[in-house]
Amino acid sequence: MFSAIKNIKSTVPYITFRRYNKALRRLAKLPGYLGTSHQCPICGVGLRAFKPMWKSYGRNVERFGYIHRDAEMETFNLKAMTCPKCDATDRERLMAIYLDEAWPSLPKDKPVRLVDFAPAYPLSQKIKQYPGIAYRSADLMRRDVQDNIDLTNIAYLDESVDVFICSHVLEHVPDDRKAMRELRRILRPGGFGLMLVPLVIGVDETTEEQGETSIEYRWKHFGMGDHVRQYGRRDFVDRLTASGLKVDQLGVGHFGAEKFRRHGIAENSVLYVVRR
Repeated sequence: MFSAIKNIKSTVPYITFRRYNKALRRLAKLPGYLGTSHQCPICGVGLRAFKPMWKSYGRNVERFGYIHRDAEMETFNLKAMTCPKCDATDRERLMAIYLDEAWPSLPKDKPVRLVDFAPAYPLSQKIKQYPGIAYRSADLMRRDVQDNIDLTNIAYLDESVDVFICSHVLEHVPDDRKAMRELRRILRPGGFGLMLVPLVIGVDETTEEQGETSIEYRWKHFGMGDHVRQYGRRDFVDRLTASGLKVDQLGVGHFGAEKFRRHGIAENSVLYVVRR
């Protein structure tokens, strides 16, 4: 019975119904958030405030005793997590302002092939509106994507992708180094990828699973029940570099403090942009 319910919940009609149901509930509450102090770069709505992180996350952090629960997280705005209209997270908003900046400089003589791994719905809807885009969505298990892809064995040709998005995916992948090499393989020269993983300020070394795979262990050491590691910032960059990728770390110095403030992005946020 539980298996049947799980199968129903993974179908595209159910996912679509749930998405629109949530959108209607957000719409009913939206007037209380409207204003001029902030703006979502994805849906364009003017806001007095963004919505904070959902309370269940904090309860789980305390319940399982996440070892970094009192530490500051990079690109993780607890007080302004989601847009009350489109539900875009702060990291989606960060990627959106970069894509708005970078898109005009991309070649216009052919379609720009962008692959969105584990796509976030709000950002994907914005991306599809870019001129000249050839958009593909990909995920290992989800049924609401165009391609079911194993990130460690990507079924795309060498140098066949102009842009890819891989946000909060690698912490779920057992062999992340192989996935990084695959991402480099499919990226064309001159193209770029947007990379994000959960990072803790001041933690440089990555902690891997040591044979223990329980949800309790993962919550305590990695901050989520389905993560298989806690990345360290220096180690994350070193792994990308070792896979043959050049890494640009773009933060408030690149985007500007006012843009971060207006779009609800924490000042410690960093976007990792990779190229061959």
